[in-house]
Amino acid sequence: MEPAGDAATVLIGRVVKAHGIRGEVVVHPLSDVPGRFDVGTEVVVGDTRRVITASRPHQGRLLLAFEGVADRNAAERLRGREVLGPAVDLEDSDAYYAHELVGLPVRHVDGRDLGEVSALIELPEAAGYDLLEIARDGGSWLLPAAEEFAEVVEEGDDGALVLLVEPPDGLLDGEPEVVPPDAP
Repeated sequence: MEPAGDAATVLIGRVVKAHGIRGEVVVHPLSDVPGRFDVGTEVVVGDTRRVITASRPHQGRLLLAFEGVADRNAAERLRGREVLGPAVDLEDSDAYYAHELVGLPVRHVDGRDLGEVSALIELPEAAGYDLLEIARDGGSWLLPAAEEFAEVVEEGDDGALVLLVEPPDGLLDGEPEVVPPDAP
């Protein structure tokens, strides 16, 4: 297969391990965009373009076969590789790719600056959410990447994106409490 060099790709999965003796691999999907892993779809695995020749669900993950990967030895060489797919416009205007969140400033709903998104940490699907790592003052803290705690908003005249958060109670223990001016 030819080497990949297309900048218009995004991370859609990771090869977990080989499966069986016919070149299938177990892939942890990181995308819920329909058709991402359909047979005939061209993806980039590691640094090589590959066409999906078989795709089926398997224990909350996917079993995929690729053109040019015919046996377990070839499949084993893909272990740990990223699977990239073409970037598509997300129909939900409130949806963002992970790489779009990294680097965003993080602000509490009360106006406090809480740092900057430094990473998205993927959790098993059973968790129901991933974690955002927020860098601040030489350290970091974790925030569930769930709609009830965080939303991307536009601020200012230039429409710069900011992650506006309302962390769960107790998450920011040690932070100074903000008391409204009219509180008794």
